[in-house]
Amino acid sequence: MSAAAYSRLHPGVQKAIFQQGWKDLHHIQVESINALLGGDGHLLISAQTAAGKTEAAFLPIISRLAENPRPSVQALYIGPLVALINDQFSRLETLCQQMEVPVHRWHGAASGTEKRRLRDAPGGILLITPESLESNFINYGIHLRRIYAELEFVVIDELHSFLSNVRGVHLRSLLARLSAKTGRKPRVVGLSATLGDPTGARAFLAPDAPETVRIITGTGDQALKFGIKAFLQGNGSGKENFQRADPCAALAATSALTTEQLCTPHPLEKWKNSVELSIPGIDELDEIAADILQTCADGTNLVFGNAKQGLEILADRLHGLCKSRNLPRDPFYVHHGSLSKEVREETEAILKSGRPATALCSSTLEMGIDIGSVRRVAQLDPPWSVASMRQRLGRSGRRPGEVAVMRVYTRDESPHAGSTLTDLLFPNLLRAIALARLMFAKWLEPHEGNRLELSTLVHQILSCLRETGGRPAKALFVSLVQQGAFRNLDEGMFLRVLRSLGAGELIEQMATGEIILAPAGERVTADRDFYAAFASSEEFAVRHESEEIGKLQSTLVPPVGDNLILAGRRWVAMLVDSTAKIVWVQPAKGGKAPVFRGAAGEIHTRIVEEMATTLIDRDEPVYLDSDARTLLKAARETAERAGLLTNGYVIRGESLQWFPWLGTRGLLTLELHARCDGFAVERDALSITYKRTDAARWRHHLESITNDERSALILAQKMEVKTFDKFDGTLAEALLDEVNARDRLDLPTAKLRAEQTISMLSRS
Repeated sequence: MSAAAYSRLHPGVQKAIFQQGWKDLHHIQVESINALLGGDGHLLISAQTAAGKTEAAFLPIISRLAENPRPSVQALYIGPLVALINDQFSRLETLCQQMEVPVHRWHGAASGTEKRRLRDAPGGILLITPESLESNFINYGIHLRRIYAELEFVVIDELHSFLSNVRGVHLRSLLARLSAKTGRKPRVVGLSATLGDPTGARAFLAPDAPETVRIITGTGDQALKFGIKAFLQGNGSGKENFQRADPCAALAATSALTTEQLCTPHPLEKWKNSVELSIPGIDELDEIAADILQTCADGTNLVFGNAKQGLEILADRLHGLCKSRNLPRDPFYVHHGSLSKEVREETEAILKSGRPATALCSSTLEMGIDIGSVRRVAQLDPPWSVASMRQRLGRSGRRPGEVAVMRVYTRDESPHAGSTLTDLLFPNLLRAIALARLMFAKWLEPHEGNRLELSTLVHQILSCLRETGGRPAKALFVSLVQQGAFRNLDEGMFLRVLRSLGAGELIEQMATGEIILAPAGERVTADRDFYAAFASSEEFAVRHESEEIGKLQSTLVPPVGDNLILAGRRWVAMLVDSTAKIVWVQPAKGGKAPVFRGAAGEIHTRIVEEMATTLIDRDEPVYLDSDARTLLKAARETAERAGLLTNGYVIRGESLQWFPWLGTRGLLTLELHARCDGFAVERDALSITYKRTDAARWRHHLESITNDERSALILAQKMEVKTFDKFDGTLAEALLDEVNARDRLDLPTAKLRAEQTISMLSRS
């Protein structure tokens, strides 16, 4: 045991450590004890999953609270998920049971008795989500000063999940309002296993003085086993479909290759002639299910997916496999946010039980919820970010001596006569490889701290007015902008936001000058969904007898008699109660997966650049299976034959297809530039196709981009879809254009790529 740090702890904390059988304190725990009990600055603790970050923060915090208890919440733990809060609640209760330090939790599933106990006798530690903290302001604003009068510490868990998004800005605004309400400036501790450049995280924790945030990092790298398995999808089995398709005919359809190139055997020809035919009617998801059944037969496993629908279909295939093979037990379960709390908690309990179990899950199990020792992690389709891949990988190998194991399944379209050049590069496989290369190089997406986030500002204006009954415009500006989370706004833009809300009859101004909620604003803030700053939609509960299975968005509710798949089980809709918003179901043999709403994720330019580098390189990563190696070789051959590695563009008839290798924002910026110049364009995941043009006109267009002839605002005005966040619809179009110009476009990178392309054209 690290004697010096241990001796600083309260005797009750020392006893709790002894009773849990700890032989020593981890490095980050020693450093954190010394920092929190020996200094007065903020703290950022960055270490791999299961490294003891929660204890690193709370061992010294509990010691401080036990030595000086006050009639107020003294430590506020903020977590992104209710399940994570419940998990941490049990851990902190165990640590605090030797001392008079109460532990409370407040979220939608907490009982009224628990909440009333905290309001009546606040003290100790409170665990809460940002949305429930928002509800404190709305419903108990007059009590906040008393409840948090002696707040000393704020601990933000899974800090990476709050960076560069709506929830993070919302949380920063709430903490600034709480500080103004109580006059307290608590010390902030951030915890994360997935951080790249810590500069943005330090600014998030302490906007006024990021230099006061001390960083403590874990030691040692985690041993891991990583693999990528590639599949093709199409009509029928991927490989069977490929047998019937001619890859060279698909390449010829691009009209980008010479006769000599087309006569040269393509790598896919060899594969097409060597693979065995798959069983008719079996598609790539059946093959993936069979692989999961074989590799996840023992231990606790997690299979992540980007879309809930894909997880539901995969679960159904796995259940069918278990039944067809007469397995004595079906070990597969589903866990995502559209399932009921009871279904999710049952799955969590099964995962903790120690018997073999595999959960097909969304990001709900990506965080640090303790579900015991996870043997391996799988990923259906590559995630959108390196941070997400790293976070999910870190869910396995959490115990000493264990190896982290991850297998990524990629699905790309089988080549056929209608394949595009982008299709023939197998972009999902390329993205998986690029994510892996960047993850192994320890690169993660940087934090963005300069977004306008006007939708969240609207949310906070309405919240403040609901809390206080009304405030002068100047007071709102000082609270939310000058001293709050929206410091990159000026007073002029803030007043324009107020005018938009007034024009929409959400707020009104009294003769005294005070801003109050109008009747429409009262209705909006009275809705339970108001607490969240992110968008949500009306949902119907899906029930079988007394059991709630989960929820479906109102637009996806099936007609009576139709089948669906939810929680990995098949159901038939028996009754739809529109008044009570319930779909009553019975078990069924048939079923189709509900279509859950979910847009494609945003991809950083660095990832797409790594995809291009992967095509240029000639190495074959050892973590690719044989099919993935063949498809990578084919993609490289296609890119070389099409000239993508030298020219970066392809001319087909009157169209020109350009691969600028930019992320989501940069590609959108180039598309808008083209529309401003009168081009008819189409954009896919990797390229932009300019119709009815030639190389000379296109080059002139690139020159106009490099000459700064138009601003990001002018480009944003060309966007066909302008509303993305919850309260965007309350803003005037001119304000939306400014938001989108700042938050959704990347003018500098697009300009740089145009300059680089012109330079390349000049040399060729």
